[in-house]
Amino acid sequence: MNDNFKKQIATIDDLTEIGEILSESTELRDRVAKFAKSPFDTQFARDGHNVPMNFVKKGDTIYLLGEYRTHVKDNSSLLEILYDAISQEMVTSAHILDKTGLFCGLIEACGVKKLGFDITGDAEMNDKDFLFRDKNSAILISVSADKEGKFVDFIYNNVLPLTLLGHVTKGELRMDDTSFGFISDYIG
Repeated sequence: MNDNFKKQIATIDDLTEIGEILSESTELRDRVAKFAKSPFDTQFARDGHNVPMNFVKKGDTIYLLGEYRTHVKDNSSLLEILYDAISQEMVTSAHILDKTGLFCGLIEACGVKKLGFDITGDAEMNDKDFLFRDKNSAILISVSADKEGKFVDFIYNNVLPLTLLGHVTKGELRMDDTSFGFISDYIG
């Protein structure tokens, strides 16, 4: 998120109002368009195993991999284990959130295929910080239902923080009881 956006939302507590401000962001629309043209992050490409940054299909489960409450400078061990999960074809998509925050990362992941999300907030964190804080070293992951058990076991066996967020939907953007509209509101 740019500094202008941070200043604009600093005093706003209504999450849907913040979402409406973001829906008018040309910067966010440009990033989604960029991902549509080049959906693979070279950081996740290894040994011919590419995984897109965007969600692939409705029904996939959404996770946060790594620490999202505090910023961790060195994510190299987490990335190594993620590469292993990608090479074993357990991961459907992966998107780094370190500069965008969770909400913008979700919009970017949904925008390419015009999908949505239904997630649950964090009871130990206020919703505004959970969605819009951009100092975040977590990776947004989606996993298909047939690989989910194997993926969760793999991550837990490697002792990495993994947080279940929710699932990919047809187009509506929801967290708990709050609707942020539809992906078409954010990508034009």
